[in-house]
Amino acid sequence: MSVLARPRAPACAATLRIRRPAYSTSSIFLSPPRGSQYSNSGYTSTYDPTQDTGRGPIFAKHTVGVPQFYPRDLKRRVDDYVVGQNRAKKTICSVIFNHYQGLRRRQHHELQDQHLREKLQRQKYAQDRDAFERAGPNGGSAQPLEDEYPGHRESVRGTHQVPDNIYERPPSEFYIPEDLSAPEHVRIDKSNLLLIGPTGVGKTYILETLSKKLNVPFTISDCNSFTQAGYIGQDVESCIERLLIEANYDIQAAEHGIIVLDEFDKIAKRDTVNGRDVGGEGVQQALLKLVEGTKVTINVKDHKSSRPASNPPAGYGPSNPQSTPPAGKVDQYAVDTTNILFVFCGAFVGLDKTVLRRVAKPSIGFGSEIRSGRSSSMASAKDILPPEMYTHLPHQPPQPAFPPSAPTSSGFTPLDLAAPADLQAYGFIPELIGRLHNICALTPLSLDELFRILTEPRNSLVAQYTALFETYPSRLFFTRRALYAIAARAAKNETGARGLKMEMERVLAEPMFDAPTPYVLITEGCVQGREKAGYWGKDGRLELEARLQGEDAETAEAGRCVRVGVTEYGTA
Repeated sequence: MSVLARPRAPACAATLRIRRPAYSTSSIFLSPPRGSQYSNSGYTSTYDPTQDTGRGPIFAKHTVGVPQFYPRDLKRRVDDYVVGQNRAKKTICSVIFNHYQGLRRRQHHELQDQHLREKLQRQKYAQDRDAFERAGPNGGSAQPLEDEYPGHRESVRGTHQVPDNIYERPPSEFYIPEDLSAPEHVRIDKSNLLLIGPTGVGKTYILETLSKKLNVPFTISDCNSFTQAGYIGQDVESCIERLLIEANYDIQAAEHGIIVLDEFDKIAKRDTVNGRDVGGEGVQQALLKLVEGTKVTINVKDHKSSRPASNPPAGYGPSNPQSTPPAGKVDQYAVDTTNILFVFCGAFVGLDKTVLRRVAKPSIGFGSEIRSGRSSSMASAKDILPPEMYTHLPHQPPQPAFPPSAPTSSGFTPLDLAAPADLQAYGFIPELIGRLHNICALTPLSLDELFRILTEPRNSLVAQYTALFETYPSRLFFTRRALYAIAARAAKNETGARGLKMEMERVLAEPMFDAPTPYVLITEGCVQGREKAGYWGKDGRLELEARLQGEDAETAEAGRCVRVGVTEYGTA
């Protein structure tokens, strides 16, 4: 008799049982849902980016990005090359910074809107695809009937008279409905700048220095050559063409550039004999749309293909008068001036008198102020008005604890009070004045600032002439009193920093002709014409040092002299 017994499981069965995963109710609910095995099923839901998801305020912050520089950073770079004019440098740096911040913000919003439109298009496409799949292959629509008589409908249609306005759009289609899905952004308009100041105070030099620090196209155009369209001269669109050349014919880069219109005061309205001012009011009217924002078409001719064939002179070979040179290829560029920053510069000689007639008190009668006399220059006119009239202006200079010994250009001038009414009386139309949102006046340079221009900037005049004499080779030295004498003579010329170059050329005319000499010393007597420049040979270094110390020992800072290029001798 045999007993049926259940077979034993092998020893490895226990091991196999242990390896089985253990499931629990909590693990099932916490596990992520499996993806659908049908890849062509489309989206099952939509997401509206305009709705608040409640993720917290950190996800709602602006994503434009932190600026790479600020106005104070631009001013710090300009200070290395330009002396004085702190108020003008602050205004210029702020205007340029705000202009390009607005452009960055606009580009960021355009990119966001483009991504949003693409996302909505993808969602709409997915919804239409799901609706088509749910409707089935036939889609619930009846098949169109075939035409039993081909061509009969077209022949019958031709027998009827078709009205002329059948293809005109109905009035309801001219209205563009509001797109609620697209967000509305605040648009920041540009602010153009007008710089007013006498010659040689650094109006264009500040802008040229800033253009080297900014990676944007920059050009300077002279308004003297501008005339109205159709007359001899250059049209106002030529400044856009020069900007396009500076941008290497990159339209997008040119549309974000800076245009400086120098000698802007020369296009003021003038009284003409024939009654038509083509170089004044005509140019102002042409600048209206250009400054506000318009699309300018620039025609650039390819001179390589338009080069005429060289014909021999008359009587020296066959000539072909009927042959015309081949026309060159003309490329057209459409430039939008909406985002181009315009900066206008001008001396505006006589504008200060217009301002004084408007704001100054009368000099006749009771309560009038007694003036010292008529001022012929801007530097002498700065103390006519009381300081209380300038308190509303921005960038006020700090008040010193003690009155300064020498005047500086931190004080205000009557040009700082220039208003649109004064510019209109000067000869500008009010339409153009209204497009100049920032009016900044530069002050004349003082004696101390002219001395600093000689020595402090990176590209100072003393450093330039010292480097020039080193090519001879020669060593050029100036005493401190000699540099003050050069600055004093330049201040009398009333030509600003340009007068320093004139005086340096006059003083160094003989040493440049007598070169090369190992050592050259310019003293105060040499600047004033009482003595000649000092020359020494290679062994005259000790004598040169003694002469330098003797010249500067009479001043308040004894033993200190200005020697550029040789730091072991003194202050460079």
